[in-house]
Amino acid sequence: MRKKPDTLLLGVTFGLVFIGMLMILSSSSYVGYANYADSYYFIKKHSIYLLLGLVAMTVGWRIPYAKYQQFLMPGFVGSLILVILTLIPGVGVKTLGASRWLQLGPITIQPVEMMKFAIFVYIAHFLHTKKDQIGSLTKGLLPLFTVLLVPMLLIAKQPDLGNDILIFVVTMCLIFVSGARIKHLASMAIAGISAVSLSVLIHPYQLQRIKTFLDPFADPLGKSYHIIQSFIAIGSGGIFGAGLGQSKLKYHYLPLQYSDFIFSILCEEGGLILACIVLTLIGLLLRQGLRIAKNAPDDFGRYLATGLTLQLALQSLINIAVVTGVFPTKGIPLAFISFGGTSLVMGLFYVGVLINIGMGQPESNSTKKAA
Repeated sequence: MRKKPDTLLLGVTFGLVFIGMLMILSSSSYVGYANYADSYYFIKKHSIYLLLGLVAMTVGWRIPYAKYQQFLMPGFVGSLILVILTLIPGVGVKTLGASRWLQLGPITIQPVEMMKFAIFVYIAHFLHTKKDQIGSLTKGLLPLFTVLLVPMLLIAKQPDLGNDILIFVVTMCLIFVSGARIKHLASMAIAGISAVSLSVLIHPYQLQRIKTFLDPFADPLGKSYHIIQSFIAIGSGGIFGAGLGQSKLKYHYLPLQYSDFIFSILCEEGGLILACIVLTLIGLLLRQGLRIAKNAPDDFGRYLATGLTLQLALQSLINIAVVTGVFPTKGIPLAFISFGGTSLVMGLFYVGVLINIGMGQPESNSTKKAA
């Protein structure tokens, strides 16, 4: 017998979405008017993505999660092709030196978001079907990471180090809970750290971000300007905040104030109280997602729910860590709150899949055979 949908997870998700709508309306109005002569330009676009996201959530809710294994290879290869297209000059949309987007008519998509879902489905399927071999380095971890190396190298080529790190961390967490040996995990961690270090050495802007992180006040009118403005926004909010719509930093002082750095404006207008509410909602999302994973009907559902939950929670926590100066700058949005595109649509789709897993959708016979 199927269980009822997780209403707390739905409530938390819609709470974050509602806060995001308010903050985008407030933080983007001036930029929208200055650049497009429309104060509601960004909230209108965000609303379109939200509607698409609600459709995606419904799809994720209705499709039995076990079926994703049947379409594993087409989904993986298809999302891989989309990522490759972003790297082709004239096809991919290049912004601020990075080629991470594709223009499809009036909308822009970021294929890495679809690629991440395909990766998590692949990892969950691999750990489900090869659970007896996960303790082996040559039969377990190496084949898994060999497959993952292809999309991660393409993502690094965009370049998008932030999402590569996020994928790697989630993968390591999934391998850990599957029962892999600590010494093998340590070897993979060392390899991952070495790859990140190499990327930083190859890309001067990434090295500059590290330097800015280590000394954020070294160049206040240059490289450090962004993070210092973020500090000012967060600090000026105090406990109760300046009030919705009362931000001063959104007037071209803080760049990307409606997307990657929206948490800074949230703190300025809503203060410590609103920041704590958001952190509490993220914590509840993490708890409910892991609870769904724990009670999943099978190992595939357990690993998939864990991966999707960690993706949403860690993405949010990394974004907050960046804008508060705890981590170096990364282009990772705050889930359900930042001005959305593919990230918002896929985030809501993830929640739909989690709901489906939580309802205990029975495995299909074809999936059992595939396993």
